Amino acid sequence: MRPTHITRQLVLLVGLVGLVGLVGLGACKKSESTEPTDRGAAEDESTLRAEDRAKLEQLVTLDVQASRAMKDADDAARTGDAGAALDVVAKRAAPAIDEARRAVEGATMRTAWGSAKRDELAAILRDRQAEIPRYEEAIREGDPEKMLEVVGVQASIERRAIATVAAVKEGR
Repeated sequence: MRPTHITRQLVLLVGLVGLVGLVGLGACKKSESTEPTDRGAAEDESTLRAEDRAKLEQLVTLDVQASRAMKDADDAARTGDAGAALDVVAKRAAPAIDEARRAVEGATMRTAWGSAKRDELAAILRDRQAEIPRYEEAIREGDPEKMLEVVGVQASIERRAIATVAAVKEGR
């Protein structure tokens, strides 16, 4: 009776060792099979981020056009030509902002980074657009205090835009 008990223990021990071996082998295989996938995921993320960056650079170009138009309006207002300043806002700046907003809001990003940068750019464009009526009013009234205030707001928007453009170009 004693050999049967030892035999059972031996069978249990061999089975346990085999089970541990299978689990260990499965873990190794799992590790081997996920490692290339993780590497592939990193490569995919890098590729997707590069695609987002290219899209964002195109969107930034549209914002730069809007920014340049606002600078031209500022230059005209600074020289005292309110009519030219208002004309630039109506014919160049506002349409450029509208076009950029539509493009940014319609852009699909494939990474969280790309989505965050797109959202930053969208917020900048919304702020540019929201400030146009106040800007036009200040130009029409010719009030130096109001002009100083709206130009200050425009400068703040520009600083944010410059930071976002730098982040896109640097991929951060």
